[in-house]
Amino acid sequence: MANQGVRDTLSLAMLTGWDATELQNFQLQDGTSYAAVAGQLNAALVSLNAEFSNDWMAQLYSVTDQLEVEYRVGSSNGFGVHTEYGRPDAARAATEGHMLPLIPYDRMLGWTWDYLRKARMTQIEADIADAVKDARDKRRVKILTRILKNGDDSGVANGLGSSGYSPGFATTASATSVDFTPPAYGGTSFASTHEHYNAHADGAFTNAIVTDLKSELREHGHEPPYLLLIGPSDETVVRALTNFVPVAQSLIRYGTTQDLATLGIGEIGLGAYPIGAMDDFGVYVVRGIPQYYGFACKSYGRLSQRNPLGIRLQKSANQWSVMAMPDPNAGNGMYPLQHAMLFMEFGVGVMDRTNGSPCYVYSGTWADGTAT
Repeated sequence: MANQGVRDTLSLAMLTGWDATELQNFQLQDGTSYAAVAGQLNAALVSLNAEFSNDWMAQLYSVTDQLEVEYRVGSSNGFGVHTEYGRPDAARAATEGHMLPLIPYDRMLGWTWDYLRKARMTQIEADIADAVKDARDKRRVKILTRILKNGDDSGVANGLGSSGYSPGFATTASATSVDFTPPAYGGTSFASTHEHYNAHADGAFTNAIVTDLKSELREHGHEPPYLLLIGPSDETVVRALTNFVPVAQSLIRYGTTQDLATLGIGEIGLGAYPIGAMDDFGVYVVRGIPQYYGFACKSYGRLSQRNPLGIRLQKSANQWSVMAMPDPNAGNGMYPLQHAMLFMEFGVGVMDRTNGSPCYVYSGTWADGTAT
């Protein structure tokens, strides 16, 4: 089987063993050379990998190749009164830990020998664009699924071995196999029953719910400003809340007395857009979040180690790598691009179990949200 982690996308224009001159002899039906097809695929993947490290979702996570996370828990003994001949008792921090998942994904482009002989470049470009869209969707859904799930990922199928666990944010001990007592902060101690998955029977977002989300973050030392992600179906309700301040619309000239939100998250796109601010939150609508769900967190900047999530990549990787390669199970095709496929390997886990507060506003009993 091919070694899947050797090449990055910069080598894809001409894979090992491909002769550039000879590739010019192979053409699609419209005369496009295979070298041009390989170059088009390479350019798409270089752009995609850069996008994954710089788009708005990078505000939610850091990247790592480590399989484990270790963190401080509980309360310490603190300082005592100094005496001339006495010696204070030694103290060390209590720690807990969990694993980050790693799952390989592939996506066949489906270019058979007969197809490549008869294809036109417009068809190839459509295939590449479709595959890039699928890569974006896989990443987005995995991230949204993790922030809306109260419970552990576990097992070999999730890239965690036979006994590893990847839990969510702070939740009562009965809901996780990795009990978590948040570190004491600002004179407040917490218990292993501390809960960040907020279920409300209001049936809709309210000012009180947003204020509660803020308190869940601030009590652990995460200071404003914050992010609040909601789904499109809740946009109208949130806009109507009394504390909501909208962002400026490009087609409207506002008077000097109009309050407008200024949001500095960076580039927005791929189904996400800012709508305003309230109670120290920048509010963003994210397609794929279902109705009645929201997620609050503190972003410390793009790819910051203090962000709520961690993206685990293959060993020695420090950035996203969606790559193209020949199908490792197809044997030698007659044409170099026959059975080409895309491959990526990543997993989404929680890095800081205090820096995230999901909410479900339809019922007083939590139910995991299904991201799309």
